[in-house]
Amino acid sequence: MKAVIYNHYGGLEVLEFQEVSDPKPKPYEVLIKIASISLNPVDAKARRGGFRPVSDLLKFPRVTGTDFSGVIIETGKNVSGFKVGDSVYGWSNPLVNGGSASEMITISEKSIALAPQNINLEEASALPCGALTSLIALRDLASIRSGYKILINGSSGGTGTMALQIAKIFGGEVTAVTSPRNSERIIKDFNPDHIIDYTKSSFIESDNKYDVIFDVQGNKSFNDVENCLTSNGIYITTQPNIYNSIDIAKSFLSKKKSKIVICKSKTSDLSHIRIWVEEGKIKPVIEKVYEFDQYREAYEHLESGRVKGKLLLRI
Repeated sequence: MKAVIYNHYGGLEVLEFQEVSDPKPKPYEVLIKIASISLNPVDAKARRGGFRPVSDLLKFPRVTGTDFSGVIIETGKNVSGFKVGDSVYGWSNPLVNGGSASEMITISEKSIALAPQNINLEEASALPCGALTSLIALRDLASIRSGYKILINGSSGGTGTMALQIAKIFGGEVTAVTSPRNSERIIKDFNPDHIIDYTKSSFIESDNKYDVIFDVQGNKSFNDVENCLTSNGIYITTQPNIYNSIDIAKSFLSKKKSKIVICKSKTSDLSHIRIWVEEGKIKPVIEKVYEFDQYREAYEHLESGRVKGKLLLRI
């Protein structure tokens, strides 16, 4: 089968389109014929060695990609929750599973769910990482409630647009931080309560206080935003680095907390997201769909930092 692989850490130049062996499912795994994947910054981080030394335990070559959707074509002997022919979607952990940018993948049945029925499989691949990350951050780490004041820093990309929608579902008063080129689209599509154009003003210089600051962009720190939090406010970042880990330790001594969100793919959470999509409460935001052999162009677009929603690779 064809896959986008890399044989050593590096930039876009290390990606190759190559024939690899067809995978075989283990007893609790399913074999999925991939329909589409969506690109995430974590793909590039893994490729560059951003998860070392843990990632050094994995062998090369490695397949890139994490988000996916497709159809089950084989099940392991102990799989009980899915059957051949099911349309599914999920997120493949780059430190545990193989990547998703291939014609077929194997993955645990506990890491997938049935895809939403009111959108096509291509669109479903745009959901997992952004929706799962936002759900875990806002529901589990922030425990948001109706009326909470939520600020989303970096609200125009795949995770940011999901965070805006999920915060609204939980009844949050939502402030979106974005650029002027995205403001009109954000207002029209997601109707945030407030919007901040970061080219004109910085939310950290404002007198406004927030119960939750979700730093999707990952370009702030707990020290930067501490004065913007309410007395029991929570800062959540998507960047698991040493500096943010130190901030978490420091925040143990304060009512204000710093936390790091880590994406995890579980059937129960993906099923929750599927229901929201089918109820019309959230929708995937897709900027462009590339063909499989346009993978390099797609990743160049991703790494430009100017993505409006998600970029897909049609397999």
